[in-house]
Amino acid sequence: MKPFVEVCDLSLRFETNQKNIFSNINFELYQGETVLLLGPSGSGKSTLTSCLNGIFPRELDGEMDGDIFIDGRKVSDYKPGELSKKVGVVFQDPETQFCMLTVEDEVAFGLENIGVPHVEMEAKIDDVLSLVHLSEFKESNVSTLSGGQKQKLALACILALDPSLIILDEPTANLDPIATKDVIQTINMLKKKMSFGLIIIEHKLDGWTDLAERCLLLNRRGEIFYDGSLREAIRDQRLQLAEQGIWLPKISQYLLENNPELIDLPLTVEEFTEYPSKWGYIEQEKSKQNLPVQVNPILETRNLSWSAKKREIVKNVSLTFYEGEFVAIVGANGSGKTSLSRILAGIQKPDCGNTLLKGKPLNEWKESLLRQEIGYVFQNPEHQFITNSVYDEVAFSLKIKNISVEAIQDKVHLILEAFGLLELKDEHPFSISQGQKRRLSVATMIVDDQSFLLLDEPTFGQDANSNAELMHLLQQRHQSNSTIIMITHDMEIVDHYATRVIVINNGKVVADTPPDRLWEMDSRKLKEWQLELPVRVQIQNIYEKEKDAYYVFTTS
Repeated sequence: MKPFVEVCDLSLRFETNQKNIFSNINFELYQGETVLLLGPSGSGKSTLTSCLNGIFPRELDGEMDGDIFIDGRKVSDYKPGELSKKVGVVFQDPETQFCMLTVEDEVAFGLENIGVPHVEMEAKIDDVLSLVHLSEFKESNVSTLSGGQKQKLALACILALDPSLIILDEPTANLDPIATKDVIQTINMLKKKMSFGLIIIEHKLDGWTDLAERCLLLNRRGEIFYDGSLREAIRDQRLQLAEQGIWLPKISQYLLENNPELIDLPLTVEEFTEYPSKWGYIEQEKSKQNLPVQVNPILETRNLSWSAKKREIVKNVSLTFYEGEFVAIVGANGSGKTSLSRILAGIQKPDCGNTLLKGKPLNEWKESLLRQEIGYVFQNPEHQFITNSVYDEVAFSLKIKNISVEAIQDKVHLILEAFGLLELKDEHPFSISQGQKRRLSVATMIVDDQSFLLLDEPTFGQDANSNAELMHLLQQRHQSNSTIIMITHDMEIVDHYATRVIVINNGKVVADTPPDRLWEMDSRKLKEWQLELPVRVQIQNIYEKEKDAYYVFTTS
């Protein structure tokens, strides 16, 4: 059987950097096969995607060596647009590939580009929207869809072209836990119905392990160091996985942290549930946050409301944030978390209500003084970049404070090294990978000394090592009595770091509690708020059920 994809001795470099993005890449992919493409941030995963769908070398400012064959033909032999019938890509941020106003028109756009007759379009559009469960949104404006629905729409647009291979580039990075499961279940269902091949680029593996029978592992030099079973990789390549910062499934990681001697590990909580005693009993402890004494309020809001496009996004929110707290703001995509954070930071003015920073209304603060008090990391890191190099981006706020050149250099060097960005100091912020952009956006805030930090999804798209370093730096700031407010979908971060959790649902505060009390709430409430329990709590519940079942068995 001939492979559908052949990659032979592929290397690539950009004009601005003589260092190879990846080197001597070789692999084959057969029709209908599913592969996980894993590696640290900046290892060339998304760049490889641009080679497979023909964007490179056609649009490459640099050099590419080696060959790629798709269905027996060199990629360079395909005409522009022709390859889209063979290879479809769903990008990390689906909005970057939308160009029409309505759902129906977005799907139709791709069909028009490949010359599908109008008489056939309607049925094709209905068919693919039905496949991804978006039929009822056919006439909806794309901008009104939730994050998960936008991912499904991007998938529908690709399915309409009927490609033989679909590449998903971190398709769930920006989604809440329930929306993530829904998207993965949709793709799983489509794979069973259709025969397309699938390459999944991901950092977080939970949910994907049942779908992918094979993984390709890249190192920081952009070289493939493993090609084979994910389960065997976790068993046999554990040291390299840790060195490269490649995430393990949450259950595998948790068990390994508690017992490093374990060899064969479960890949899913469901697999663990079947034989929990197989991996030994783990003494469960509640999260160990040192709850700050809520004495000194730093930011207070009263009756905040804000609307956009005739829809109320933030509804009558009253909150007080205290000195030295680590607060996680959680909730479903589209629930109003980002809008609320922008109001708290003074970036967006509310329609009504007020916010006090250290007892003084935000609108009475001079902008320059306000930014010395509040640091804000945007959900889209590119929204905050204003210079032409990674170094200057981090140094910018220090330069306007008239700090000596030597002190700036020392401080910026330390921050860039901590964030794994030192080798990229001369690169343009827009030219680095998405994960690197995210780290840079956080670094620009960490380098300053604001006592109140607001971060909107700072950890998405990060490899395990970068994630750990980022959270370590934030924890240091917290321990120095800074107040950290973080919007996140990662319940492991909430469980491990937060001293307080605020749940937003449909623009309202529906819970404001320490994490452990949140995990004890009714499971139906958590599902309604699009939350799931962290692995530590899931394991604890499994052990308790097993203990209860054993008690019933021995006493009956």
